[in-house]
Amino acid sequence: MKLGKRHWALMGALMLLCCLVMPQWASAHAYIVQASPGENELVATAPERLTLEFNESLQTAFFDIKITGPDGTQADDGNVHVDEARPHILETGLRTGLGNGTYAVNWKAVSADGHPIQGAYVFHIGEPSGAPAGLADLTSGSGQVGGPLKWILSLTDWIQYLALSVILGTLALLLFRIAPASMAREPLEVPRSYRVLWISYGAASVAALISLPLNTLYESGVSIGEFSWALMGSALKLTSFGQIWMVQMLIVMLLAVTILSGYDRDRSLRIRIWSSYGSLVLVLGWLFTHAMTGHPAAAEQRALAIAMDFVHLIGAAFWIGALTAMAVCLPPLADKLPSAVRGEVYWTAIRRFTAWGIGAVAALVATGIYSSLIILPAPILTSLFTTAYGLVLIAKVVLLVVMLVLAWRHARMARTGSGNRLAGSLKAELIAGAVVLALAAVLTHLSPGQPAAVGPYKEVQTMDDGTTITLQVSPNRTGENQFKVDVKKPDGSTVNDLEQITLSLTHLDMDMGIYEITIPKNDTGVYEAEEYISMPGRWNIKVHLLTRSLDSLDAEFEIDTANP
Repeated sequence: MKLGKRHWALMGALMLLCCLVMPQWASAHAYIVQASPGENELVATAPERLTLEFNESLQTAFFDIKITGPDGTQADDGNVHVDEARPHILETGLRTGLGNGTYAVNWKAVSADGHPIQGAYVFHIGEPSGAPAGLADLTSGSGQVGGPLKWILSLTDWIQYLALSVILGTLALLLFRIAPASMAREPLEVPRSYRVLWISYGAASVAALISLPLNTLYESGVSIGEFSWALMGSALKLTSFGQIWMVQMLIVMLLAVTILSGYDRDRSLRIRIWSSYGSLVLVLGWLFTHAMTGHPAAAEQRALAIAMDFVHLIGAAFWIGALTAMAVCLPPLADKLPSAVRGEVYWTAIRRFTAWGIGAVAALVATGIYSSLIILPAPILTSLFTTAYGLVLIAKVVLLVVMLVLAWRHARMARTGSGNRLAGSLKAELIAGAVVLALAAVLTHLSPGQPAAVGPYKEVQTMDDGTTITLQVSPNRTGENQFKVDVKKPDGSTVNDLEQITLSLTHLDMDMGIYEITIPKNDTGVYEAEEYISMPGRWNIKVHLLTRSLDSLDAEFEIDTANP
């Protein structure tokens, strides 16, 4: 269908507004920006407390810090808390009389966007003593956790997205007169609409109901055997998801009343129509609760990010839901007509839908660009192709393009009025839409800032005199890694007279100080060390070599470390 100038102007204005209000990127998952004592820090005397400062606020439930001493005993005093005045601070006290040695810190928390995170690192009192007892049992690194539960939660979100879309689309078909008015005496008499509303309502309600215990397990990190009503009570009281879930349950009950009232033939048509508009408002409210959870909740401009995500959800839900309603409800209307004019029912509805669909597409494009730019870490193009979040986002965009192509085809068919039934490609458009909603649900539980697995690292740098320095890091993921340095002379022979080999690691995405690794000298020319990398992301490694003749060699490398 040909777009008029005002339609292009509307789409352009929305995207321009999006660009004008675009904030700088803010991570959608919490991470440590400063720790005291810090990563691998050596302190002269035992500190009174350990403090972890995150880039965003934490939720006041399901957090913990455990500190293990050199002999494997507990070194913290158990008083772990989130600072009330500074909710981005997690801290605990340490026991008195701690001796010298290496201490392991194992922490967990729930970020503002509702995703559980955890990590581990070591610090030293007096002199390092090697890995503390039980360190191998600790979770190393820092990042999102959850395992299979996050995929089950993605499924419940998808069911809600799909069911709410169908309810929204069906109500729009009825109330906005997308269905030809001549085919029904009143809007609510469209065949199958009542059944479609109740099936969708039941699916969305069940999915929302079971999401509370599932999310409690997900955020708390406990096993099913440790699950309790008290734990779920804590989720309701102390987490943003729990509070939003209670709002969802209120909407569930009210929505049942308004749907029943809308089809109660003992009431006047005016009351029934207004009840259906009430159902429409409640569905929008339900979608808004989904916009309040997940990545937008952690953005710097939280209100704007949530509003954009809400508009994005509405655009997608209307598009996919209205198509579903037309595919289900229009055939019974058309079958009552002679075959020669049967197609007009479909093409009239599609022409009316296209006018609304232009606005939905404009909203999807503008808000999609906005959300991607505030969630994906810079550089954006790199994040698109190196993170699971970016790859899923690309798949979602590709499917949206497929839907647009199919929608353009259907609009052309509607304009020419060819055929007497809905095109088979409409089913393809619906299937693509259902997959788009599934990918949207998956994105809610994916970390946008975690790099994909990159494998072992190896790079060679050549000095001015022709000497080559090779650095290898394997497996190049958080946890224990093997660092190997090879040095060769210009003639290819191995340099085996190194007196000092030092690696200085600096995280490029957050302030963690400098982590130094000293590799023991030997006469074999093979210089290796086993050390921990505590955080995923980009690290700068400065290699400093000192020969027995006091000549120094220096090189810098940049590695991109992944989660295990």
